[in-house]
Amino acid sequence: MKHASEILDHRTEVLAFLKSRFPLYHQSNVFFRDIQYGIQLYLDRKRIKAAYPEAEQIAHEFISSLEREGVLSPIDRQSWALHYPEFRTPPSKPAPAARPAAPAPAVAPTAAAKPAAAQETA
Repeated sequence: MKHASEILDHRTEVLAFLKSRFPLYHQSNVFFRDIQYGIQLYLDRKRIKAAYPEAEQIAHEFISSLEREGVLSPIDRQSWALHYPEFRTPPSKPAPAARPAAPAPAVAPTAAAKPAAAQETA
C-alpha cells in the first residue's frame, strides 16, 4: 500500500490523532475499526485519499507494527490492550471538602442608627 509508510513513519503523531478521536488510554482496550476509521480520518486530514480496503490493510500493518514494538497486545481478533504510558491518565484526587463560610463580623451601631431617645441622653 502506498500510504502505509505515511502511517508507519509517523506512529507517535497517528497515535496522538487517534487519542483525540477515540478513548485511548494506557492499558485500555483498542478496537480494530476505531484504528481503521482513525487512519482514514488521519489520511483525509493530510489530503490523502484512501479507499476503505486500503485503510483496512494499512490498519492491519499499523497494528502488526505496534504489536512487534509491544505497544499493543492482542485480546482477540478485533481488540488489543494499549501499553503506552504517554497516554496514562493523571491520578484523580478527591475534591477538597467545602469549608463553611465565616460568619460576618458584628458591626457596632452608629449614632444615626440609635433611637432618638438614646441620642438625647448621649
